[in-house]
Amino acid sequence: MPSVNNIAFTAPINPPGATPVLTKEQVWAGLLLKTRSAEIFIPNAIESTTVISESKDASTGNIITVREVLFRENQRKVIERVTAYKDTRVDFVQPDGTFIGNIISEGAGGEMYLTYVFEWHHPGVSKEELDAFYVKEKGIAQHSVQGTIDVIRKLVKERKL
Repeated sequence: MPSVNNIAFTAPINPPGATPVLTKEQVWAGLLLKTRSAEIFIPNAIESTTVISESKDASTGNIITVREVLFRENQRKVIERVTAYKDTRVDFVQPDGTFIGNIISEGAGGEMYLTYVFEWHHPGVSKEELDAFYVKEKGIAQHSVQGTIDVIRKLVKERKL
């Protein structure tokens, strides 16, 4: 039986009344900062981020970061491989196959959106346990997207991005 939850959530980056209006460059800079300092963006879930290595793929120019993330809830350390595809997508891959994608996209009218795609792996859990994880993870997805936009907007207001 598959033990994977697939979840995606999208939010507008600049909904009506949001100030300042964020540019794609600012959002991209925020996502790059998040690869090195995830605790700024998700302080309730991540205690610290340690960059182990960073390199640039010679053929694509993509930035590849290997980092260790310390999760607050269970003090679990996870090594992630993060690939930044300028200036649209950042993918996070964990050793167990868990995948998180952060995607900046554009709507038909030029409006910008931030989408997070999650593929959470839970080997050996029952259907009931997987369903319980799904409810929790759906909430995490929603909070993570909006929280990231809010932090980027705050950093821009503070002139830190």
